[in-house]
Amino acid sequence: MKELRALIFDFDGLILDTESVEVVLWQELYSAHGAVFDLAAYKEIIGTFGLKKFSPSQEFRNVIGNDDIAQPYLDTMREKMDNVLLQSPPMPGVVDLISQAKTLNLRLAVGSSSPYSWVNRYLSHMGLWDEFDTVVTLDDVSHSKPSPEIFQTILSRFNIHPNQALVLEDSPNGVLAANRAGIPVIAVPNMVTTGLSFDGALEIMPSLSSIQLEKYVNNSYLT
Repeated sequence: MKELRALIFDFDGLILDTESVEVVLWQELYSAHGAVFDLAAYKEIIGTFGLKKFSPSQEFRNVIGNDDIAQPYLDTMREKMDNVLLQSPPMPGVVDLISQAKTLNLRLAVGSSSPYSWVNRYLSHMGLWDEFDTVVTLDDVSHSKPSPEIFQTILSRFNIHPNQALVLEDSPNGVLAANRAGIPVIAVPNMVTTGLSFDGALEIMPSLSSIQLEKYVNNSYLT
């Protein structure tokens, strides 16, 4: 790693605990209609957007067998999720790590496979939107993670080399995207992604609270 100049955060499951909330609500919805939510399939799409191999919404429509009947249930589920997330704080360590990064004069970015409207809504509600120098979402690129395009866009905006950035990710798809962009990445699994394979990560940390950025600024993780 060259001189560290930027820290790049994923959003869902790293800054805000969206994934465990979503899993609980999907499980409740499926169970209420006599079906079982496929958690293993869900874990495979974490960190991506719009992959055809699994769609919880489409699978629920298949369970119901009628899109017009299924849609109100899906709308209600999304409203419940929004209500929960608007009452949720940032995940442990987020605010302190942002402060650490600013003390070290690092530029800050969010790189998310979610749409702009989603990321902006919740980052703004938590009062964190203005803490970041740039935010790249699905709306800014042609392909979501595990494509490297989101991270490559951030590098371009900052005009830095991949080895001058450090990515923080909670999903294997995010780690793979960082690897494909050539950017060092730390995996920080959450309640949903813990136990998954994070091959390609520099380290696997239990939470953002465990990260001391000076270690990476000084390249002491190599010793």
